[in-house]
Amino acid sequence: MPSLFKEFLIIIALTLIGSAYSLVHELAPRPWAEPTLAAGEIQLADAQAIDVIWLDARPIQEYETEHIPDALFFDEGDWDSGLMTLMDAWLTQPRPIVVYCGSESCGTSQRVAERLRTALPDAEIYSLKGGWDAWQQ
Repeated sequence: MPSLFKEFLIIIALTLIGSAYSLVHELAPRPWAEPTLAAGEIQLADAQAIDVIWLDARPIQEYETEHIPDALFFDEGDWDSGLMTLMDAWLTQPRPIVVYCGSESCGTSQRVAERLRTALPDAEIYSLKGGWDAWQQ
């Protein structure tokens, strides 16, 4: 029985040391820290790890200059046309949809994503945290 108690203490000690190391070296988020993602947001690395439909909600001039490869242009002002284009791509091959705009503060991607969740309730829809700026880094 004493050896079982020693093993238990060793396991606890190793767990505490590992947890402390992770917190000090920022390998794990601090439990008391604010979440880095808002509801419905996705990090660039996570979006790149899965096969998604990219939806560019920036102005057409910016889209034509440069955009994420294979991204679809989505004009919030011409909702019906953009929705038809998106539905054609999504119904052909259903996969998560990631909307992005110019930067984290632009807000367009969050608005478009929210409206799309209503229009396509079966789709998995996110807005890209950091927008186009995150892609360029």
